[in-house]
Formats: sequence, structure tokens, C-alpha cells
Amino acid sequence: MKYRVFLSAFFFLLPQLGHAEYRVFLLKISKKAPQAVESSATPLSPDFRLVESTLDHIQYRYYYPVAADEEVTYIDTWRCYGRTDGFQPHCPNPKGQIPSSENPAP
Repeated sequence: MKYRVFLSAFFFLLPQLGHAEYRVFLLKISKKAPQAVESSATPLSPDFRLVESTLDHIQYRYYYPVAADEEVTYIDTWRCYGRTDGFQPHCPNPKGQIPSSENPAP
């Protein structure tokens, strides 16, 4: 009887004592540069997009459709506390250093 009370108390208190956290990654998805570019040609500005995800740059490629001529690059990461259910937005970057679309990190 003692064990039943102990186990039931354990299972009722456990969810209240647990704390959730997750990591957010800032990823840059860009077109790969062409292999043969003449030196006299003016360099083209690559097309890219910035994505916040809970998947890192390796996992993202396997989970979401990414074109074969695109590369996924890790730029920044930070930790968030709390739950992610209900399609809640990710927590903001505490560093406040999310690069602008015009000049992202390489």
C-alpha cells in the first residue's frame, strides 16, 4: 500500500516539476554558386532566405524540401524555455543580433 501511494504521488507531481526547453536555429538557405564563372563577369548577388527552425542545418534538409542547388547554412542558435505546442512562435533571440537579410553571416 505504501508503494502505491508513493508511485501515485510521483506520477502526479512529476509533470509539474518538469521544465521544457528547446533550441532555435537561424538558418540561411541560399543558391549554390555556379562552378564556372569567368573572372571578368560581375559577381551576381546570391538569392537566399533566412529561416528560424527548431531543426539544425542537417536535420532541416531531411525534413523540409530543399532544392538540390540550395545549401543550408547554420548562422546562429539560442535556447528557449517553455512549450512549443499550439504553433506558438519561437522566442526572440536574446542576443538581439539576428542579421539583416542584406548582410547575413557567411
